[in-house]
Amino acid sequence: MIQEPGREVIKSMLGNDAFLLYDEIYNYISDNYNMDKVWDNGGKYGKYVIRFQKSKKTLCTLYIRDNQLGVWIIFGRDERDKFDKKRDIFCEDIANIYDATEVYHDGKWLMLDLSNDYYIDDIKQMLLIKKKPNIKLTMCGYCCEMCKAYAPNIRKNDERNELANMWKKYYNLDIPPESIYCDGCRCTNKNARRVDNNCPVRVCVMNKGIEDCSECVSYPCNTFMERKGLSYEEAENEQKELFNPKEYQDYMLAYDNKSRLDRKLK
Repeated sequence: MIQEPGREVIKSMLGNDAFLLYDEIYNYISDNYNMDKVWDNGGKYGKYVIRFQKSKKTLCTLYIRDNQLGVWIIFGRDERDKFDKKRDIFCEDIANIYDATEVYHDGKWLMLDLSNDYYIDDIKQMLLIKKKPNIKLTMCGYCCEMCKAYAPNIRKNDERNELANMWKKYYNLDIPPESIYCDGCRCTNKNARRVDNNCPVRVCVMNKGIEDCSECVSYPCNTFMERKGLSYEEAENEQKELFNPKEYQDYMLAYDNKSRLDRKLK
């Protein structure tokens, strides 16, 4: 494994067109799936490789190359059956690539080399065949599964000391680690604990009877902006030389709610 390269490094290698493809696939996976992002050297297939995986099961692999993005998706037997049932929704090129791809002991390895967005919708459909989306969004668009304050994450791996430091660094919040604990704004348990028990966004969304802020005609309103998190670019601009892409990915990406909801509205 290697440290995650910065976005500018990735963009300089892919070029503008391929970087837009990378960004769309990366964000689609981040918005819909609870996945670890594992970076490594790409070897003979590219300069860098990023694997989206959970419990050693890989959803998708992206290879970063000069002016080209490589996408690898492996279909096991059940996934091949699903593809065959849905093959009419895929473009002819994808169907031909699928049919021509050899089946190995661990599945059919679909390898796509992208330089334009022609296959983007097909790739998203293939990801849906691989796995159903499993991300839970809060009412303001934070991502519970990514949040180190979320109770299930604390029980699995308590990183509240690190999170407290990150909240101080990026948001100038002084919250002791022992006070960081959240069952989620959608938890209906009367004893539910939340970091922000007086969140104005939660009250507003519940009063309007909507799913999240993206469904409101006033989005993004002043109330939402009170809980808006920093995007990657905003955090990088604020922190300058102190910015670390990996710590942002690990601790702060959960709170980039406006970027997430904006993409949902597209």
